[in-house]
Amino acid sequence: MGGILIVDDSPLMLRLFKDTLTKSGYTKVYTAGSAPEAFQILGISEDGKPGKARAQIDLILLDIVMPVMDGVEACRIIKRQERYKDLPVIFVTASKNQLQSAFNAGGMDFIQKDFEQYELLARVKSALKLKKEMDSGIAKDKKMERELQLAKLVQNSVLSPPIINDEIEIRGKYIESDQVSGDMYYWTKVAPHKYAVLILDVSGHGLSSALITMSVRSMLEGMIKKEQDPLSIFQELNQQMLMLFGGTKKLIYFTAIYLLIDTEKKTIEYFNAGHPPGMLMDGSANPIIRLESTTVPIGIKKNPAYSKGELTYQSGARILLYTDGLVEKPGVSLAKSIMRLEYFVSQMKIKSNEDFIERMALIKDRKSDDICIISIHLLS
Repeated sequence: MGGILIVDDSPLMLRLFKDTLTKSGYTKVYTAGSAPEAFQILGISEDGKPGKARAQIDLILLDIVMPVMDGVEACRIIKRQERYKDLPVIFVTASKNQLQSAFNAGGMDFIQKDFEQYELLARVKSALKLKKEMDSGIAKDKKMERELQLAKLVQNSVLSPPIINDEIEIRGKYIESDQVSGDMYYWTKVAPHKYAVLILDVSGHGLSSALITMSVRSMLEGMIKKEQDPLSIFQELNQQMLMLFGGTKKLIYFTAIYLLIDTEKKTIEYFNAGHPPGMLMDGSANPIIRLESTTVPIGIKKNPAYSKGELTYQSGARILLYTDGLVEKPGVSLAKSIMRLEYFVSQMKIKSNEDFIERMALIKDRKSDDICIISIHLLS
C-alpha cells in the first residue's frame, strides 16, 4: 500500500495531521509545506510534466488556501497526470466558500480544520478503501486487456492464407474491433480441383466466443480431410457442438456457410446454417445468386432438418462470404442492408480479387464487432 501525502503551509497543521494518522497505524505519511514541494514528492515537474516520484501516494490531504499556489489549482495539475487521475484528494479548509471549485478540480471529499479525530480517520479510511478498489479494478481490466490481445493474436494466427493458382483465387480479410468475437474463416485444397471453404460466426462476443471459435477451428482440418461433403460436415459439426456445449445453461451455437468447390466440373455444393446469404456473381450477365439458408445454426437442435444447395458457375465468377457485422446497421433492416450490399457488389465485380475485398472492407460502419470477409474468384 502507498502512503498519505499531507499538503499544508501551516507547520502546526502538518504536525497535527501526521500525529493523528501515525498514532492510528498509518506508517507512510509524507508532508509538504506547499504545492511545489508536493509536486516534487509526486514526481511532477514545474511545467506539469511527469517525472520520477519520490514516494507512492494513495491519498492526498490538500489545504485549499496556500501561498504560491492554492490547493484547487494544485489539484487540477495533479489530476492532469495519467497516473494520478484516480488518486483520491481530500481538501482541508477553514471555510466552505471554495468547495464547489475544489470538487470541480477533482476533489472527492473535504474536512474542516477544526476536525474531530474520528472524523478525519473515517474519511481517510473511506478514501483509501476506494483507492484500493479502483486499483483492483484497473489491474483486472489490464489483465483482461492482455488476455483479449492474446486471443486476437491467436485468432489471427490460424486464419487461412490466400490460395492463388490458375483455377481459383481465395482471399480473406479479418477486420478487428475493440473486442474479440467468434468470427473465423478457413479453407483448404482437399483434392485435385476441389476446395473446401468455411466461414462462421459464434453467437455473442468476448473471450468466451473466441474460445469456442478456436475449439471449432481445432476440429476442422481433420474433419474436412476425412469427409468433404457439406451434409456430412454439417452433421459432424452439429454433433460436436452439442457434445461440447449441449449441457450448458446458455444456448451456444454458431452460424456458418460451407462450400465445396469443384473447379473442373464448375460446381458448388454448400450448406448455409442460418448465416447471412453468400453471393455468387456469375461471369455471365446473370444477376447475383444468393446462397440462402439451408438449415438452422449449428448447435441448436439435435436432429435438425438440413439440406445442401448445388450450383454451377461460369469461368470468371466470384463468391462473397461475410459475417453479419458487414451488413448489420442500427435502424436498418437486415434485408435492406443485404440489398444495399448486393448493389455495391454488382458495381465492384470487375475489380481484381485483391481490390474487391479491400473495397468490401470499407463498407464497415460498426466498431463493436469483428468482421470476416472472403472473396473467391473462380478463374477457370
